[in-house]
Amino acid sequence: MKRLIITLVLLLPTLLVAKEHQVKLLTANASGQTMIMEPDFLKISPGDTVRFIPSDASHNAQSLLSPKGGITFNTPMGKVAVVEFKQEGVFLYKCLPHFALGMVGVIQVGNAVNLADVKTQWQTLQAGVVMNKDRVTATIAKIK
Repeated sequence: MKRLIITLVLLLPTLLVAKEHQVKLLTANASGQTMIMEPDFLKISPGDTVRFIPSDASHNAQSLLSPKGGITFNTPMGKVAVVEFKQEGVFLYKCLPHFALGMVGVIQVGNAVNLADVKTQWQTLQAGVVMNKDRVTATIAKIK
């Protein structure tokens, strides 16, 4: 029993550590898709972080939709940046100069508590997207 308690005490901190995820902001990926976040959909836990890695100086990550009480963010152009997500819900983000080209990603933190709002707002926002609109709609459909 004593060994079990000691083992749990030693392992517990490693189980509770938040994870860091990576999203590459790409002009083109290996399969030829242009202006894409890779991955375009992430499901993470509250407290996790996301490292945004732009492929060149023309990309950034800027929040587009956040759940009520959720953070908004705007990473510097062409610079790696880390953002911590504490609030549960769905976050849509974009590359500011390439939003019209469909450079949009989705981060789901825990449960999708604001899914209905995201779907409603996307109906309006998609008017500003002229390319890759179907890809973004398919990414939003991944939210569960």
